[in-house]
Amino acid sequence: MNIKKVSFIVLSVMSLALLLNGCGSSSKDSAGSPADVAKVDESACAQCHGSAYNAQSGMPIYSEYVQSKHFINGVGVVVGCQDCHGGGAQHNGVGPIPFPDPAAAGKCFGCHKNEFLGLYNADGKPTAVQKAHFYNITGAGVHDAMYVTRNFENGCTACHEPHNPLKGKGAEERKAWAGSGHGNVANLPFADEDFKSNTSCIRCHTSTGYSNFLANKWTTPFPATTWAVAGDNGREVLTCRTCHVNDSFAVKSAPAFIAPYNSNANPKQLPNIGESNLCVACHTGRENADSIEAIADFTNASFKNSHYKAGAALMYMASGFDNFTTATTHITATTTYQNTMTPDNVSVPAYGIAGGVTSTHRKLGTTMINGDSHKRADGTNPWVPGYIDQNGPCVTCHLNASGVPARAAHGHSWKIDVNAVNQVCVNCHSSEVADISIPALPIGDAAKLEEFLTAQSGVFNDALGLIQNLLLTKYGINYNADAYPYFYDMTKDPTGKTAVKDWTRGTRNQIFGKRLMGAAFNLNLVTKDPGAYAHARTFVRRLIYDTVDYLDDNSMNFSVSATAIAYNPTLYVKGPTSSAPSTASMTYLIGYSRTTGAWNTPDRP
Repeated sequence: MNIKKVSFIVLSVMSLALLLNGCGSSSKDSAGSPADVAKVDESACAQCHGSAYNAQSGMPIYSEYVQSKHFINGVGVVVGCQDCHGGGAQHNGVGPIPFPDPAAAGKCFGCHKNEFLGLYNADGKPTAVQKAHFYNITGAGVHDAMYVTRNFENGCTACHEPHNPLKGKGAEERKAWAGSGHGNVANLPFADEDFKSNTSCIRCHTSTGYSNFLANKWTTPFPATTWAVAGDNGREVLTCRTCHVNDSFAVKSAPAFIAPYNSNANPKQLPNIGESNLCVACHTGRENADSIEAIADFTNASFKNSHYKAGAALMYMASGFDNFTTATTHITATTTYQNTMTPDNVSVPAYGIAGGVTSTHRKLGTTMINGDSHKRADGTNPWVPGYIDQNGPCVTCHLNASGVPARAAHGHSWKIDVNAVNQVCVNCHSSEVADISIPALPIGDAAKLEEFLTAQSGVFNDALGLIQNLLLTKYGINYNADAYPYFYDMTKDPTGKTAVKDWTRGTRNQIFGKRLMGAAFNLNLVTKDPGAYAHARTFVRRLIYDTVDYLDDNSMNFSVSATAIAYNPTLYVKGPTSSAPSTASMTYLIGYSRTTGAWNTPDRP
């Protein structure tokens, strides 16, 4: 029998019952405690609530309920309205009801901490779904995180629509989120350690810490009090409540972020980009070039770790070592080094400069994208008011662009997939994904997308391999991206277990030591952001180019193409122009005109 017919029959039976003992009954319970209030006939609830609407979901409350696992659960036990809200004997249609918010009262957790409505395996052991909710591990080391830590025991509606928790509003988004980098309980940013015990990490590695950080308007240092107590080893993922207000899934408001680089001695004011401010707060890294500049002695200095997935820091050119030469050095007759390594002052007003670096990707999700010079392949201008011009670049690319039909699950996988390409990328990159229609909603060629992204990632990683080779062959430094602090002194310990401390490599030249650590910093920064080649294409290419240019002979003298060819003449081929026989790895590494194909002079991108 379909749900609509079931709902109709249930409501009809209830209507008949209500004629006999309706919600207006005079029966009351005088026990005093909400838990002791007597129940009435369950059918009485439908007299008022059968047609009442849930303000959060926009659905009739009772229609949601009769479609839920509480009503139809496969185990023959109906969980009624009063099982969650308490007895209705004192309600009488207008009076108090014991638990208006059952989740806050612990009613949801009270049942579900021991059982999960039919989701047990046949052997009686918890399923993956239940384990992800209530996995309270013990001991040190890497352990899965969980959804329902102590702080979320009474917060089930932070993720679940209350009257139909599994299939109601947000269900599709919740499923996508659970497989994403933010919701995957096995993801190392949440499983690697008990981050709630680490006051410097809880702001981004726990949902509670982030919520506190936001509530305090990004104050640094903020009250980073841990909530670790004996016996509670639960590790938090970033739950729905991290970014959303409640089960309405309204997005929290966040101010522009100030990145507290160098222990907040050199803060960087990032621009206000609406909803994407929520993302920026954890994707700016923890250190930048200022942290390296503050080191007094590079003969005994620990590596300054940029931290991970600093896509916003790259997009807004807030991080990256850019002191391989002086700011006034001319790259061309009219362009200084500073102009090529600093953002423009329109998109980044706080520290940008006139004539600085512009970026179409940085404009996405802002009104600055309107009228951008990039056109579709057919010559039309996609950038018009109301189209991909709200909520900032993070939300626009990774979740759901404004002014277009919603992606599946509103993009809560956070993946740059075929849906993202159809909404956003194809407007400029139609030639790279030629099989995707324009306008492209929702048709796409996944093979073309994969080819496009893989090609970009491939040449990016080729360039990082060149940097690693120079560090190892010229300076005896091995980069191990999987083992902190990442840079190991092979001249002192060929086993690769001794971290580099003397960045002057015995010369005691402090400027050389600073720039060598800066080169290592750039390698780690862009390696730890796998999407760096898209977040800030031009800036990242220049960071890579300058790093290679300095490492090959300790001088900024535009020797990169020659160095690359000497490193791998098959991988790096430089023909008369950027067209074949020139290789894609070479065109990524050095500069060329997209219009004519001619190489830049000098060859810096």
